[in-house]
Amino acid sequence: MNFIRNHRNNLIRFGKILGFAAAILLATKLTLMFGSIANASTSAFSFLVIVLLSAFFGDLFVAITTSLVATLCFDYFYLPPVGTFTITAFPDWISLATFLLASVITSHLTALAAENRRKSNDLSGTLAKLEEFGRWLLAEPQEQLTLTTIAQKTLTMFSLEYCSIHVYGEGKWQHFSGTAAPRISEEVENRLRILQDHSRNLSELADENMLGVRYAQIIKGSSTLAILAVKSETLPAEAIGTIAYMIGVQLSAIMVAEHKQPPT
Repeated sequence: MNFIRNHRNNLIRFGKILGFAAAILLATKLTLMFGSIANASTSAFSFLVIVLLSAFFGDLFVAITTSLVATLCFDYFYLPPVGTFTITAFPDWISLATFLLASVITSHLTALAAENRRKSNDLSGTLAKLEEFGRWLLAEPQEQLTLTTIAQKTLTMFSLEYCSIHVYGEGKWQHFSGTAAPRISEEVENRLRILQDHSRNLSELADENMLGVRYAQIIKGSSTLAILAVKSETLPAEAIGTIAYMIGVQLSAIMVAEHKQPPT
């Protein structure tokens, strides 16, 4: 699954590089066609605009690659001797270096701003989902609130690849899961069998990242009620901890009301 996703992302990135490189070539052709009203400065400005767009709609790698293509075109078509990558005059070296430096810095700053914007949007979306999840926990009737139901709701609401809840009982960590990819589920199950020999304090799992699965303790006071196992490439660790905290609060309330172990 990760291989397919990475392959798709690489294809999208490669497509963006080709698209912006084509835009650089098109801008070059247009400025050469209208040489009476366009010059090297006009071309450099248009190249920088395209680099800005590549950083905004792509990423830093796409922007840097576009910057290199623009620099090569600027050298080949506008710096004498035109039609070669050779530069004979020192001022032209200064012009080329200045253009490259400006395009790289512009790429970095624009890509950084775009990434911060995406993170801000993701954070806003996550906060909205956390609020919705909290409302659902409070509204769900206690007799219907099982660990399986919670795991399934967490999986679907936060668009996770894997979600399971493990509660300690009968001398081992039992497993109550939502939906999981078969390979991930099997390997996670094999890893979690080791937990049968663990004590209830599983704080060491917080440092593990087996198969991209992260763990958060569902705590009541100083004791661990259960373990939340989550696989997601987008959900931050703080959000996973908040989900575990909200589940722990609700399970604690049920246990206090009914004087029993977490529902299964």
